Amino acid sequence: MVLGFKRPRILWGWALLLCLGCGVGEEQRMVIRTAEDATRAVARAPAPAGGDIPQEAWPKSWFQPPRKASEVGLVAFRQAPMLAALVAAGELPPVEERLPDDPMVVVPIDEIGTYGGTARIFLAGESLINVPEGLLRPGPQMRLNLPNWAEKAEYSNGARTLNITLRPGHRWSDGHLLTADDYLFFFEHFLMNKDLTPVVEPRFKGARIEKHDAHSFSYHFPQPMPLFVNHLAHNSSRLAIPAHFMKRYHPSFTDRAQLEDEAEELGLQDWRTYLTAVNATNDLLFFGRPVLTAYVLVSRTSTRTRLRRNPYYPKVDPEGNQLPYIDYLEVQRVDSAEIMAAKASTGQVDFAGRQFMTADIPLFKRFEKKNGYSTYIWARPYGSDVVLQFNLNHRDEGLRKIFQDVRFRRAMSLAINREEVNDIVYFGQGVPRQLTVVPSSRYFEPEFAAAWAEFDPVRAGELFDEMGLVDRDGDGTRERLDGEALQITLEYMIGETPKQITLDLVTAYWREVGVSVNLKQISGPLQAIRAKAGLMDMTIWHADRNTDILFPIEPYWYVPVNGGWEQSQWSSWRRWYFTDGTRGSEPPKQIKQLLGWWENLRRATDEKERIEMGKKILRSQAENLWALGVIGLGPHPIIVSDRLRNVPHQGYWGWDSRWSWPYYPETWSLNQEIEN
Repeated sequence: MVLGFKRPRILWGWALLLCLGCGVGEEQRMVIRTAEDATRAVARAPAPAGGDIPQEAWPKSWFQPPRKASEVGLVAFRQAPMLAALVAAGELPPVEERLPDDPMVVVPIDEIGTYGGTARIFLAGESLINVPEGLLRPGPQMRLNLPNWAEKAEYSNGARTLNITLRPGHRWSDGHLLTADDYLFFFEHFLMNKDLTPVVEPRFKGARIEKHDAHSFSYHFPQPMPLFVNHLAHNSSRLAIPAHFMKRYHPSFTDRAQLEDEAEELGLQDWRTYLTAVNATNDLLFFGRPVLTAYVLVSRTSTRTRLRRNPYYPKVDPEGNQLPYIDYLEVQRVDSAEIMAAKASTGQVDFAGRQFMTADIPLFKRFEKKNGYSTYIWARPYGSDVVLQFNLNHRDEGLRKIFQDVRFRRAMSLAINREEVNDIVYFGQGVPRQLTVVPSSRYFEPEFAAAWAEFDPVRAGELFDEMGLVDRDGDGTRERLDGEALQITLEYMIGETPKQITLDLVTAYWREVGVSVNLKQISGPLQAIRAKAGLMDMTIWHADRNTDILFPIEPYWYVPVNGGWEQSQWSSWRRWYFTDGTRGSEPPKQIKQLLGWWENLRRATDEKERIEMGKKILRSQAENLWALGVIGLGPHPIIVSDRLRNVPHQGYWGWDSRWSWPYYPETWSLNQEIEN
């Protein structure tokens, strides 16, 4: 039988109340009273068509290796007035001695900035301007790996060896040179120290490091690792530790008993805790560890943090001005996302985006002119803001048989009215689509995003009937193949994307086709435990890792290779893979094929072969729907004060991009003529 479909009676006023009920003042929430108000507010800052952003949105130089000062004819350099005063007082060496031998030149998106000022940000956004940089960096579309601290990163020996050449003259924030020894120190005394790292992460298993001279070293791998550069571009700041500073706190260089005594005096558990605390730069107990970031910690309390420009930051602008432009960062801790949104809407920060939601956009747009800021709408580079995952390894044989039947997953996808979700939740600014990579990816094909993503509840009902999932007792809910009621519990935690309202809508659509899915919100720690153990019927998260920098190395939603909690649809097959078949359950041929394609992709030195393997994986997703997508590339609000300059109007906002990382926040500046 085919159940009659009735369009869910979802009223705009109700949906808007959910969207705007973010805990801010009642007066502010009531300003936007209708859906039309909200739509007009968002329309004033539309997201890019299809969620994709053209290269023309950013300077050409951002897609190329940074040029050196000598290459653009720079022979003289300037510094911030506050640093010039310290030089005059004899507290700092001249700027020429603090900069590298041949500094890299960064081009601001709009203008040469002016020195000075204090930028106000939230604690959740401290790393948005003070980015923890590494050897390489991602390009604006997250397709390129560009040089940063490394001048060159070159493969040899069939991609089993990666040779790194550092830029000469780069310094830590205390003036000591950054050298190969700092990378060897982390690798040998942290990563390969069993007391500190009992289980080495897979990418480093069997690896070793070799120093050539002060500015060059190599990583050696037992197998080809042509995509290790993606790891370096996305998140490699931790691979260097200031050896000259940290040796004092490491038992390989300082007596362990002495370290244990010092730890006890500080109220710390042991030397490991002590070493970790010293190495941290974001803890209340701060030891002054040197950094490579644009700003250095000055003071930290439980509610406020103050950072000052790094006098040894190694980059300059095209006119030879040492970056960054801004003198100080004033960081306010706000524990509530709702209060954070309220403070931003009243103009109390210069830049913010973390913890904000799509539903905050109308609030921000309503008050931006009055309170001296603009709301930029960046696209989240997510294949889907909510990815729906059925437990394909369920312990209940009845549910496992249903979930593993591709007809069920296709039917559940067809039952979702993505266009309506987009209108209600995203003000029409998201992209209704199936789960797959983003359009800017080399692996993208339009049919992957369109697969089983149309709204066809009649066809969905036919597929359920074909499976034998019918309503036998006439109560409007289908029964399982064994005659029991088909009851599914979706356990979830919220955060970052519009998960709650999306689930409310999606489960309403599923009820209309006779499938009862009950929602159960749980805590993060419980989610992690139950996901890894495969104990949930189904769950959700947001599908990041869908750009070229992360999809090839972490295809979490498409291949059972994630050992974490975000991916939970095939925990038993994942354990089988990671333990070489000694644990978990042996997957079927299709899953083994996915694993084989990914092994070929991650080892292939030929880009054409990598893309071929990646598209095979994504084509399998389009056909089999290992997980379901709803809306991708959702609009994300970014608050930029009127006095903050050089922030791109368009960008990608999420984990793949490390939020602001590809958009050179070291070039942002403050207009001193505009008051806070």
